[in-house]
Amino acid sequence: MKALEIDDDGVVTLLSDVLEDLGVHNARLLLAPAEDNRNVRETVIVDAEDDDAIRPGALVMLIGARGRAALPALRRIVADRPTAVAVKGNERELEAAAELLRPTGIGLVAVAPGLRWDKFESIALDRVRENDVLENDGRFSDVPGESATSVHRDLFAIAQTTATLTNGHVVIEDPGNKVLAYSPASNDVDELRRLSILARRGPEKYQKLLKESGVYKHLQATEAPVHVEANLDAGLRERVAIGIHAGSRVMGYIWLQEGAEPLAANTDRIMVGAARHAAIELVRHRNEQSQSMREDRVSSLLSGTAQVHSQAQSAGIDPSKPAALVLISAGGLSQSAAGLQLRRGELSKVASIHAAAYRPGAVVGALGMETAIILPDLDPLKSLPAINRLVNTIVRDATTHLHFQVQAAVGPIVPRLDALHATLDHVRSVLKVMEATPEVRVASYSDVETTVLTRELLELLESRTTLRHAGITRLCSRYPEFALTLLTYLEFFGDVNRCAEELAVHRNTVHYRLRRACEVAGLDLQSADERLLAHLQIRLWTYAGTKG
Repeated sequence: MKALEIDDDGVVTLLSDVLEDLGVHNARLLLAPAEDNRNVRETVIVDAEDDDAIRPGALVMLIGARGRAALPALRRIVADRPTAVAVKGNERELEAAAELLRPTGIGLVAVAPGLRWDKFESIALDRVRENDVLENDGRFSDVPGESATSVHRDLFAIAQTTATLTNGHVVIEDPGNKVLAYSPASNDVDELRRLSILARRGPEKYQKLLKESGVYKHLQATEAPVHVEANLDAGLRERVAIGIHAGSRVMGYIWLQEGAEPLAANTDRIMVGAARHAAIELVRHRNEQSQSMREDRVSSLLSGTAQVHSQAQSAGIDPSKPAALVLISAGGLSQSAAGLQLRRGELSKVASIHAAAYRPGAVVGALGMETAIILPDLDPLKSLPAINRLVNTIVRDATTHLHFQVQAAVGPIVPRLDALHATLDHVRSVLKVMEATPEVRVASYSDVETTVLTRELLELLESRTTLRHAGITRLCSRYPEFALTLLTYLEFFGDVNRCAEELAVHRNTVHYRLRRACEVAGLDLQSADERLLAHLQIRLWTYAGTKG
């Protein structure tokens, strides 16, 4: 038995990742392992005649037996419960093996008879070793500062999000065509993508073909996407590519391959946003910016202090130009803490790509429980409709692709970035108002300004406990029915008939309750001041009761 062992505390690899690298022509998953048994920690070559113990988490390559002839060895292996066993044979030849393993939670991989075991092992080991290196050493030796694992994961997240939004498959390359990240593949990937992932580099013959067609020259000269028509003779599907630019420097390329479904209508715009977002991530890591600095950028830009100017300049934003704040809330999700954090991370990626497509200097990050988007360099007269379209697109994609509902509040456009902090409480108040109307997904401050200001006024009154009329306090605490009738009467401008209809009582009952309310509270409804005071204090009473 020969194995590559990974420390128990090391990174594990999903079996699906290994199979993706192998390709459907070489290996097929006939039986998925149980939910708690899908991680591969090591690969093990086992001869059918061996009886050595196998550790959990192993991907077993069973040699020396094919099809039904592997059953005796499989019966010995079951007790050790590896992640999966790879056996040569087709689906029909391995039916009995699948039936044997099904109740055990062990997966079964059918390996093409023509595939050499050394090639299978090499590809599987490459994936396991790669993940171990990512965790312990870092992948990008030319990217100092934060661990390369972080930039690697950021780029994989960008690739996955871009693929989801465009209905395609994504590969991100460095300037030398080395594969940095890619989206999970399916059966509809073409030869170029499959070979690029397997070799971690674009095959030379395809690179030559693309260079001769002028594609790379275009990608290096402009930030606009380029469309590459399908070339069936060369095994290429239709592609959209874009360069990742940082000033005059090309940091890499993003390749999008058409999948089983047509590419999304807004693919070009999404590709622009993905390239800008990827450039920001690569430059940040290259400049040794820490994770805490990235997390604090939104807070710094909303601090209202002198720090705003230095943070804005480091982000390439002009602090003297108009800006706006958007807050997106996913707080209503009934998820575990880890699940909620994961979903918010996915939402942040979607928002980052769309925001970068709209404004290169857009800043996206967590702000408390919300996802904040700071949009700089705006036109105070023309930008608001475009911002609303942007936010509606983000909310739509969160619903369509992430499968959860969010609500977004769009703040007003302020004349300068350093004035943006003054809108934060207002925008958060918009989200609070929207909580009561979950069907409303996007709202601006102007849409709910009256409700927001009324809430803020009631909260101010609530904090000033000395501003209470003793008689009205007595009315609310002892005779709540009379107090609610008086409030309804005031809100219907003294219309007794409408008040009676709203409360479903006779109009004489309304007259009686109003008379008793005035007696208990000592009010004169002919006085505008007393009507105003009664209206505010009873509203405050009902507002506090709703919160409680």
